[in-house]
Amino acid sequence: MHVSVSVDDREPSALVSAVRTHDDVTEVNVSRLASGDIVVGDARDAREALTRPDGSFDPDDGSMRVAFERKTVRDYASSIFRRSGTTLGEQVERMNATYPHSYVLLEGNFADVEEFGDRASAIRGSMASITAREATPVIPCGTQRLLVDFAVRLGRKHLESPSTRPLRAGAVPNRNEPVTKRMYGCIEGVGPTTAAALYDAYPTVEAVLSATVSDLQRIEGVGEIRARAIHKAFRSRE
Repeated sequence: MHVSVSVDDREPSALVSAVRTHDDVTEVNVSRLASGDIVVGDARDAREALTRPDGSFDPDDGSMRVAFERKTVRDYASSIFRRSGTTLGEQVERMNATYPHSYVLLEGNFADVEEFGDRASAIRGSMASITAREATPVIPCGTQRLLVDFAVRLGRKHLESPSTRPLRAGAVPNRNEPVTKRMYGCIEGVGPTTAAALYDAYPTVEAVLSATVSDLQRIEGVGEIRARAIHKAFRSRE
């Protein structure tokens, strides 16, 4: 699915550019947000539920939003140690009050925290505390580009409706069967006999990923339509 993304207008232009060029983003709104630095929403709702005059989203508009506070490791450290101004705890509280899902994403890695010497353990403790007590995960993402990619993907996962199609009775019901064999049995049009034949030919996911449609058609009971369905099942975008 594709999403719309709002970015706080105080964020760097390079981050906005990374959002604009992401393959899964169809609409970008740069404005002053009341909380969070990046907010991901369903592109289908973008025009009906963009922003209030102050740039914040209306939590009662009936649409889903996922908010992210972006911090460099140095920004993160400053926000938890400062004695005046808005603290990170207050920023997290504001996000949690406005959005159904919120995260703190770090532009950096755990190893970067060690640069703060004696304060490193306090920083790690803060990350653990916010994750556990505020139910707002603090996730190191490495580079700015990777942070944007992870935010978009994570937002998508919250917005997507999981499949509600029940597994077909009798596909591969025995939980003692190998996982790969059970996966084959869950593919539309593949019964227990064909699942067993597939497993004999391709006992691992890595093996079936290397198979072409023509390769799959060589298995007894697998015609072109079924072979294409099997091929597609292991290549659908996550």
